[in-house]
Amino acid sequence: MGEELKLRIPKFDYMSQKNTFSGSFGDFRYKLFPLEKDEIEKVFVAAVYKNNCFEVEDEAGRTIKEEFEYSQDGIDKATEWIYSQYNA
Repeated sequence: MGEELKLRIPKFDYMSQKNTFSGSFGDFRYKLFPLEKDEIEKVFVAAVYKNNCFEVEDEAGRTIKEEFEYSQDGIDKATEWIYSQYNA
């Protein structure tokens, strides 16, 4: 069995400042970023992809994305989701 994925995703105070966070583990890549859905609602989007940068993979339709609540709980759930995608 391969190495175990270990994520160190920043807390809400960092992520709520319009920062993005991305990382990789071998050819597994992940990204977490805030997104304004409308003038009021914001969410965090977690994405997983392989090989290339996010923009290339997203343009090609090869990213898997999920939206999460704009809170520390949302970041925690996004982190769990990224783990589940890695282990899938």
